[in-house]
Amino acid sequence: MASIIDVAKKAGVGIATVSRVINNSGYVKKETRDKIEKVIEEIGYVPNEIARSMTLQKNNIVAFILPNTTHLFFGELLYFVEEELFKSGYKMMLCNSSERLEKEIAYIDLLKKNRVDAIILLTNNDVEPYLDKTLPILSFDRKFDDLPFVASDNYHGGVLAARHLIKKQCKNIVFIGDDAQGVNTKVQTEVSKRRLGFLDELKRHQITNVLNIEYPLGNYIYIPEYVTEIIDAHPEIDGIFCISDSVAAVVIRHLEKIGKRVPEDVKVIGFDGGRSFNNLGKRITSIGQSPKLIAEAISQVIHNYYDKKTVSSVIVPIYFQEGDTA
Repeated sequence: MASIIDVAKKAGVGIATVSRVINNSGYVKKETRDKIEKVIEEIGYVPNEIARSMTLQKNNIVAFILPNTTHLFFGELLYFVEEELFKSGYKMMLCNSSERLEKEIAYIDLLKKNRVDAIILLTNNDVEPYLDKTLPILSFDRKFDDLPFVASDNYHGGVLAARHLIKKQCKNIVFIGDDAQGVNTKVQTEVSKRRLGFLDELKRHQITNVLNIEYPLGNYIYIPEYVTEIIDAHPEIDGIFCISDSVAAVVIRHLEKIGKRVPEDVKVIGFDGGRSFNNLGKRITSIGQSPKLIAEAISQVIHNYYDKKTVSSVIVPIYFQEGDTA
C-alpha cells in the first residue's frame, strides 16, 4: 500500500509539502500541488483519515442522539439534518436512546472519547450532569445552561391552537400531553411551552373550563384508555389540543370508535404539521413545524462554532396547518 513517503519521493518534494496538499493547509505553488496530486492519483495513495483528523482536530462526523427513530416527525427531521450536514461535508452518526438515561450517558461518553465534531442532543432526561460543555453540543427542543439550542416556536404554537378552538366556539377544552412536558416535572423541555402557550391564551379569553391531561412518558399504548375515560367522565368536551400529531391520531381513532364525530362533535388539533395518517382517512389539523428549517438552523449553529462566529440559540417559526379534524 502506498504511503505519504512514496508520494514525496516520486514527486521529489518533502513529506511536509505533501501533507500541506493533502490537508489543504499552508501555501504550495500551483505547479508543485498539481505534480503531487498527479502522483497521488498514479500510485493510488489513500490518506490515513485518523491521522488527518488528529492533525486537523476535526473528523467531519456529527452525532445525533434522539429518543425514538420511529416517531414520524423525528424521522423527517433526521432526513433533513443528514442532508444539510452532508452538503457541508459532514457525515451523521445516529444514536437511538430509546428514551433511556443509561443509553444516553453511554453514548455521550462514547462520543467524547471518539472525538466527533459535534453532538446534536434530543432528550427528555436529566443528562446535564454528564455533558462536557467544552465540546460543541447543540440541543433540540431543550434548553441547557451554557449550550445553544434549536427549537420551534412552541409557545406560539400553543397560542395558535387555542385561538382556533376559540374561533370554532369550543367551550369545554382538553390538553393531552405526556408528563415529560408537564409543568410540575423536574425536566422542562421547550415542548413544555406548547402547553403553556395554549393554557395562557385560553386564560386571556377567560376560558377556565380546561382539563390538563398527562399520560406516562412515551406510553402511547395507554392513550386510548385515557381518551375513553375522559370522554365518559366529560361528555361535554368539544375541543382537544394534543402534544403531537401521533397522539392526535390515536385520540381521533378512539373518539370515533366510541361514537364521537370529528370534527362535528369534537375538534382535535395536533402539533407537527398535519402529516397524513393513512388509516385515519383525513388530514390532521395541526400546528406545523418545518423539519427542513430546523435542520438548516442546526447546520448553521455547527458552522458558526467552527467558523469562530457567535453561536446563538435559534427559535424556528411555526405555522397553522389547516386540516379535516378541527
